[in-house]
Amino acid sequence: MKQINSDKYSLYLNAFIRTVKARLEDEHDKQLIIRNIFYGVKLINSMPKKREYDEILSAFQLASAIKGTMGKLTPKEFMNIFPIAKEFDGDKYEMKDYFYTKEYIETLDQDKPIGENVHEFLWEYMNREIMNFSVKILCLMSDLRRAEGHLGLFEEFMASQGMETPNTFKNSKGEAMYIRNGKPEKIHGTKSNHLKVVH
Repeated sequence: MKQINSDKYSLYLNAFIRTVKARLEDEHDKQLIIRNIFYGVKLINSMPKKREYDEILSAFQLASAIKGTMGKLTPKEFMNIFPIAKEFDGDKYEMKDYFYTKEYIETLDQDKPIGENVHEFLWEYMNREIMNFSVKILCLMSDLRRAEGHLGLFEEFMASQGMETPNTFKNSKGEAMYIRNGKPEKIHGTKSNHLKVVH
């Protein structure tokens, strides 16, 4: 299985590099932009886990650049590349589904580029490949934090909600703490009302 993933990664990497080189000749060619994004998402999703700080940082910057390029597409163009998943039971499981995504898309101008709202757009969009891409970016961000001596995003969130984690402790005031560079550092509680730990 590892060999197959490695082969896929190499294929997508080569295809991505070819489209990037072609875009140097004509950066406004919409078909090249579309191919760039398509191969970029496939590349990030098939990328092996990075261990070294410089590798993680490069992968995160690449994924962020691909995400930024998505902002050049209109919702209509985006749907043609990554169709909305034909999953219709979101109400039953309180999850995003086809209807949820369609409803969100209808609030947008179909012929206007997504622009700076690309982050929100990706999180509202139901497509397995796009969901994997968004999760990969979060994982890279979390890996970067760990490499810099912080807690990973998920562990920090759990600790901020009062949950015990392997790398945190509570001080005498009951505040969540962790050790960074040999010194205790406080974990600030999240202000997000829509994020809650389910027990």
